[in-house]
Parts: sequence; C-alpha cells; structure tokens
Amino acid sequence: MDRRGFVKLCTGTVLTTAFSQSLSSRAGQIEAFPPAKLVKADGSPLKASEVGLNEAMVFAYPFNGIPCYLINLGNRTAHPQAMDSTDDGVFSNPEGVGKGNHLVAFIAICSHQLSYPTPEISYLRYANEGSELAGKPGRIVCCAHGSVYDPAEGARVESGPAPAPLLPVALDYDAATDGLTATGVVGKAFIQRFFKNFKGDLIERYGAGVYRQDVGETTKAVPLSQYSAVVPAC
Repeated sequence: MDRRGFVKLCTGTVLTTAFSQSLSSRAGQIEAFPPAKLVKADGSPLKASEVGLNEAMVFAYPFNGIPCYLINLGNRTAHPQAMDSTDDGVFSNPEGVGKGNHLVAFIAICSHQLSYPTPEISYLRYANEGSELAGKPGRIVCCAHGSVYDPAEGARVESGPAPAPLLPVALDYDAATDGLTATGVVGKAFIQRFFKNFKGDLIERYGAGVYRQDVGETTKAVPLSQYSAVVPAC
C-alpha cells in the first residue's frame, strides 16, 4: 500500500470510529432515578399478582407530574429491541417483570401531541380486549388522534400519527414479596418538553415546582378507571 492509500485508510477509520462514538453518545438508554415502590391507594404494597388484565394502572414516576402506565400483558411477554425516540435517541426497551415476565411500564404521554391521563379525562388507554381503533387486543390507543402502540413490542407505533414509541419505565421485581419498584426511565429530554408545553396545567394541578419533584420512596398505582373520571373508548 502506498502512502496516499495508507492515509486514506487511516482517515476513514478515524471518521468511522468518531461516527460510531457520536451515535453511542446520543443513545438514550434507561437512566436510573431514585427507586420508588409501587403501592396501592391505601399505601399498602402493590403485589404483581394484583395487577389486573383489563386496564392499565396509573402511577407517577420519576417526578410527580409524569404519569406512567403499568400493564399486565397476560399471555404475551415483552420483546426487547432497538427503539428510536424523537427526543432521546436510540434505546432498548427492557424485558417484562413478574413471575411470567408479563408486566411492563411506560410513560403515559402520547408521542404525537403529548396527550396524557388527567383526573378529568384520559384519551390514552390500554385496550386489553381490543377496540375499533386498536384492531387487535392488547394495544395502547390514543383516542385524541388515533395512534396505536403495542406494549409487548416496546410500545412501538402500529398505526396513527405518533412519530415514536412510548418511553419505557424500568421495573424491579422482588419474588419474595411479589413487589414492584420503579427504578429508571428513558425520556429525560421528552419529559422536559412535556413540562415546558404543559407548565401552566401542571402548576395548577400540583403547585409551582411540585410537578418537577421526585415522587419519593413510594408511588401510588391505581386503575385508570379510578384515576380519570372519563376514559373514552375508541
């Protein structure tokens, strides 16, 4: 190999390595946050075996103003795979937890126009038995604009205008107690965008600054039908 060819090879190698490192630096893997044990409305520990099939359970994590869904996939299990978030880059969704690896959790904010569950109404829901919009059972649907996500496939988008999957929440499972603990999320940049867009609503609901605070050592998980007064079907 002549000198010119050697220089070109070295330059190409350096550029390839730099490009790979750049991609790696943008990858949004799960970021650890202070752990929060999932408890029921009365404060007693929530057991994995108590999570029903018919609807999602709502809990806040890692901040008071971030709603999340805990979903029982039934006889389906989560398939970890490479996913791409508009705000936080490439990541891998975690496996399910519990005795059958059938429990998964996601930030319950639609990636399209940030529709999310509130005490008044939730256009985003888990349709265990399917629906007209879902087309198949076991999908998350957003009745606001018609997006459909598959929670067994990392909440990837199956149809609709949503540009990216729902973002995952990492769960730890204690087989001895059948307990669940939230330990981290993907979506730091996404969360900041949500906070910016809905600052006024969140201040009114939680108080100035409170919506940005960590949830603490425990976080209450309740069925969506108890959390939101209205849950439209679509």
